[in-house]
Amino acid sequence: MLHRITVIGMLLAPVVAARVAGAVETIAARTLSDRCVTCHDADGPAPLRFDSIEAILRHRQLIRVLVDDRAMPPAGPETPLAKVVAPHATPGALTIAERDALLAALASPDAARMAFASLAVARTTSVANAPRITALGRWTVPAAGSMRIRSFSAEVPPDAPRRVRGWRLVTVADPARAPVRFISIAPDPDRLSRILDEAGSGAESMGDVGLVPSGALGALSRTAPEFRLPEGYAFELPRGDLVLESTVEPIGREAELRPSIEPVAASGHDVRTVEAMAARIVPLSIAAGERCERVVHLPIARDMRLVGVVAKGGVFLRGYTVEVVAADGCRSDIARERDFRMNIAAPLVFREPPVVAAGSVVEVRFDLDNTRANPLQPFDPPRAVAAGLPPEGEDAAIVLLVSPGR
Repeated sequence: MLHRITVIGMLLAPVVAARVAGAVETIAARTLSDRCVTCHDADGPAPLRFDSIEAILRHRQLIRVLVDDRAMPPAGPETPLAKVVAPHATPGALTIAERDALLAALASPDAARMAFASLAVARTTSVANAPRITALGRWTVPAAGSMRIRSFSAEVPPDAPRRVRGWRLVTVADPARAPVRFISIAPDPDRLSRILDEAGSGAESMGDVGLVPSGALGALSRTAPEFRLPEGYAFELPRGDLVLESTVEPIGREAELRPSIEPVAASGHDVRTVEAMAARIVPLSIAAGERCERVVHLPIARDMRLVGVVAKGGVFLRGYTVEVVAADGCRSDIARERDFRMNIAAPLVFREPPVVAAGSVVEVRFDLDNTRANPLQPFDPPRAVAAGLPPEGEDAAIVLLVSPGR
């Protein structure tokens, strides 16, 4: 009997191994397609393409190192809530199964060929004849230097929809070589921001319009060049201007910056209007060599749905958490980011926005790091930091997109 079981086991072992290998290859192919190629394709924002077996074999060792080090794909913010994931947007860190499958499939050229030979790549295209909203001014980004912010006025054309559910970033021919990292959008119906742009080259300033925060109409980024609200929700588009607050980084040569976006029209079912409220540290100061936590509380005076989170900051913002504290003291996690980097940041939008009841408090915690251990620290030795534009200052803000009512 034992001999018979052993023989059967020997016969079945290759079958079991083949099925396990096939399952790993399936996970690896799906993960590469869904989590890597969404940025690393012909119209994606990443500098290398992984959308063919030839390209995967060419960059196989690099991909494996980045996955093994957990450097890619970008983890992004964590949330217990279901997210709206737009094309080219990363849905977060890999699961253990996804990471292990990718590492196994990238272990050798033969393994990669087996796993990715029939890789299917989804393509996204811009909507034909969509009206564009383009900055009135232009600015030349220097060839070298640090991350900077430039805000531009952009006139809303008369044929633009009055209610929009989202935006698309109009990319250049080679998006991987574009200096834009993040664009946050704010309404400017009275065209006040034009006062700051006398030279027609944008303004070195944040894109807030009075008390309306930049990001009040959402945001776009290199890692998420399409922004979409959940079904049933929409922004009201002003008839004047928008302000496009643009975070840029030098790319090794001078590059012209004139940001342009396309609105995604809302449908007749998108009846709930989205507004914004912002958490900021006032006054903001970080001593040289200090790592600290600053807490901001936003009291909620009326019932509302929390639709999304737009996080913005300079090199000293290393992380944040957003929680809702109910009137009875019960806490609910909303979002958390442990390794915030503005150059790969992306907004967070909830598929089913949770209700935040009147009487609750939204608690936002900012993790600020002005030590030598900060990998983004621009100064050695560290200097005292105050509120201001990056890289010398810190402009950390968490913009909450909300819709009144339950």
